[in-house]
Amino acid sequence: MTELRAEWTGKRLELIETAGPLFANSGIDGVSIREIAEKSNVNIASINYYFGSKENLYIEALRYVAWQVRCPLAQKILQDKDIDYSTKKHCISIIKKLIEERVQNYLSDKYPMWYSRLLLRSLIEPPAKFENVLFHTFIPEFNALVEILMKCNPRNTIEKCKFWAFSILGEISFYVFAEPGIKLAINITEKYTQEFLSQLQKHITSLILKGLDLREG
Repeated sequence: MTELRAEWTGKRLELIETAGPLFANSGIDGVSIREIAEKSNVNIASINYYFGSKENLYIEALRYVAWQVRCPLAQKILQDKDIDYSTKKHCISIIKKLIEERVQNYLSDKYPMWYSRLLLRSLIEPPAKFENVLFHTFIPEFNALVEILMKCNPRNTIEKCKFWAFSILGEISFYVFAEPGIKLAINITEKYTQEFLSQLQKHITSLILKGLDLREG
């Protein structure tokens, strides 16, 4: 788990962790402030005291989750000026690590599954002020991912690399939203197993490397 900021402690954190799964499953319009209050064993006035409104609570839950599951590896890699992107083997290793980071953060038992569901729901049904979360967290991570894909094969255009970055995120998103059906299909009842996630990482990596003309072997 990542270190929490001071603003996400005590009763504020309790309310976020109670409301978050409700928002993830039903969206902001599908959850009433009364339902959140009853689930949290507090009165509505307490929610308004800590957050001001249901909408602010939603955004704060989104900020909290985005902080927890952030994927900083690409940005850290770009800060290392000694990395040699001319070596195909090294580039393949970097891409594998970037995909592994996202698969583990979004699909493993490292975090509750409602984290990733809330994030992806917010992309489909963006709430007010969503842009603030997007520009502070997702856009920098996405741009760093695209830049690394470009460095690994400069012959690719930035547009092509953006599409392959979206493909990485899209593949993972599918396994978030389709989790119930996928688990039925592969006959598991709990979280995705590490064996399954390892196979998924290899599958996504293979697709991306092929698309970027960086095949192994």
